[in-house]
Amino acid sequence: MPLSDIHLSPSEATRLLSQEIRHLQHRLERLEQGMEHFYAAGSGRLGTVAVTALQELDMLAQSTDALAGYVEKLSPRLDAESALDLTPELRAIPLRALGRRLSGGQQEDLAANAPELF
Repeated sequence: MPLSDIHLSPSEATRLLSQEIRHLQHRLERLEQGMEHFYAAGSGRLGTVAVTALQELDMLAQSTDALAGYVEKLSPRLDAESALDLTPELRAIPLRALGRRLSGGQQEDLAANAPELF
C-alpha cells in the first residue's frame, strides 16, 4: 500500500502503534541479551560503563513494554467508526517499512540485524 490517502480509525492506528512498540521492545531485549553475552565472553568483570549501558537497555525495554501495554489498553476505548487521514504523519516517517507497517500495509516480521533503509 503506497503511503498516500491513508485513513485509519483511531483504534486501528493505536493498535498498529502498539504492535510497532512491541517490535522495538523485542529488538531491545535481543540487543540487551547480545550485550550481556558479549560482556560475559570477555574478561569476566563488567566495568561501570558496561553495567550502566546494560541498565539503560533494560530500562528502555521496560519502558517500551509499558508504553505498548498502555496503547493496547487505550486502543479499544477509541472510536472504531470514524477514520483519520494519517497520510501527512505517515509520509513524515523516514523509515519506509515502518511507515508501511503503521499504515496497516505490509506486516512482515522484523528479523535480527534487518536494517530499515531511509
